[in-house]
Amino acid sequence: MLALAAPARLLHFNIYCERRISMKTTVNHPIHGEIVYTETAFLGKKSITVNGVEAVAISKKEFMIDGKHATLKGSFLFGATLCLEGESIEVCPKPHGYEIFLAVVPFLILLIWGNVPALCTIFPVVGGMIGGALYGVGAVLSLFFMKKASKAQSKILIGLGVFALTALISFIIACVIITAIVASEILL
Repeated sequence: MLALAAPARLLHFNIYCERRISMKTTVNHPIHGEIVYTETAFLGKKSITVNGVEAVAISKKEFMIDGKHATLKGSFLFGATLCLEGESIEVCPKPHGYEIFLAVVPFLILLIWGNVPALCTIFPVVGGMIGGALYGVGAVLSLFFMKKASKAQSKILIGLGVFALTALISFIIACVIITAIVASEILL
């Protein structure tokens, strides 16, 4: 019975992710009408609806819409374009330059800071593989949350907030590592 319960919980989690953590954009096209593009955050499942009719997925990037072949290029984070009847329709806009700047540059600064011992004496942050993984996740989350916001001021605050949170987590991890090293030297 326990073996059957685990897949059911996983299915429930996947359905939760599809409903709660999905990105949806709507485009009103003069020829094709209302186009709704939906993408789940973690699973990457994409769907397209044109005038209330859901497109049939042939593959992850190819769809059939009312007997017409359509190709989807891109993703929610980096912009998505639907190629339908030889026409390219932008269903999800590309991120602005300041969004990419706010998502990448602060984390590059932290990554460099964490790998320079002299700077770590001032404000210790973790570098190397742990820091790179942490900062990579921070950059993607920053871009994800900025794409969900509509105002430029909100996007800037989100970028700076995610950066501050990631720097705090990195500082805490670095302090734990330093404490463990000092404690092990005292015991020796």
